[in-house]
Amino acid sequence: MERVATYNHQNTLVQYMMKAEAKVAAEQVRSSTGLNSTDYKGIASDSGRLVNLESHYKRLEQYVDEGEVVNGRIQSMYDAVGGMTDLTSRLSALITGLQGDNAAGVDGVVAEASELMKEFAGLMNTQQEGRYLFAGGSTDQPAVDIDSGSYAAATYPSSADTSYYQGDSTIAHFQAADDLVLSYGVTADDPAFEKALRAFSLIANMSTDPVDDDLLAEATQLASDSTDGLSIVQAKLSANSASLERTIDRHVDEQLVLQTQVDDIRSVDLAESTTKLSQLQASLEATMSLMKILEENNLSKYL
Repeated sequence: MERVATYNHQNTLVQYMMKAEAKVAAEQVRSSTGLNSTDYKGIASDSGRLVNLESHYKRLEQYVDEGEVVNGRIQSMYDAVGGMTDLTSRLSALITGLQGDNAAGVDGVVAEASELMKEFAGLMNTQQEGRYLFAGGSTDQPAVDIDSGSYAAATYPSSADTSYYQGDSTIAHFQAADDLVLSYGVTADDPAFEKALRAFSLIANMSTDPVDDDLLAEATQLASDSTDGLSIVQAKLSANSASLERTIDRHVDEQLVLQTQVDDIRSVDLAESTTKLSQLQASLEATMSLMKILEENNLSKYL
């Protein structure tokens, strides 16, 4: 009777051994890859949560990547405005040299003012990756054109003139987060830009004999007002950049948290997995030993 009963035991052991082999194989994969599963099926109970976590992570990654590009544009604008401030300060120094009884080198000042004006216009046409940064929404064309056909030479007394501007009034926006849209930048028709360009134009096109003191006074005031305005523009750009950088930092911090949560679902404790694998292998070996004993006492020998 015992040998007859062994037949059923043998079948049960075969099924148990097959399951044990499957468990060993699965645990070997976990130990070698460091992952709970190589697909979602193996972590079915957490697959929905994992998909949401990975989707959120990718969305943050896109915000970070695009944010870095936008911040690069803001930095380029900030640097360009800094260059404009330097040029305007140089113009103020030239005008100071023309005032008073010691005025000298008028022709040289006029020539230099003309070159400074071209350089200033070049900064207003700053590009990054093919985008004209100070042109508003018209990023595919130069922001300004100071050719005589589009921008008439300034004369005293002057008035505001933005006929040089070829862009539009659009201020750039960037979706920096799910709940944050950041406005940034400035257009080249900003009063600070216009006053500087008009001051350059007054000096570059003035009569040198005699020098008009009233014209010099107006150009001096325009250059001073422009310098103040450009400082404000830079401050705003700096604030835009700081806000964006803080947002990017928050995204990166959140990504680290999400990555930890994803790893908790996907990854295994290697020490724990190694121990479990040893236990499963020992159990499998014991089952195989028992199978060998049963085979030596195969039921067919007694039927």
